[in-house]
Amino acid sequence: MPKGDAYLGLKHYLQKNNEEKIILTFEEVEKKINRKLPQSAYKHPESWWSNNYDHSQAIAWIDAGYYTDFVTETFDTQRIIFIKVKK
Repeated sequence: MPKGDAYLGLKHYLQKNNEEKIILTFEEVEKKINRKLPQSAYKHPESWWSNNYDHSQAIAWIDAGYYTDFVTETFDTQRIIFIKVKK
């Protein structure tokens, strides 16, 4: 499987969406990729959700024209914010 293909569902969702800011729960991301996120996404969110193109998951949102802003956490729900790259 080519690097980043595990996150194609997320990439396609972001490509279809033209919103400036998209906020998704981790569970919503899991539904888009049809699998659970690795534990590192939950335990080390700052590094896992970073905009590092060397990470296969980041390829999905970067190629779709977004970058992650930050992870928010409320009670038992974690969310990630995607911001549209201005051209």
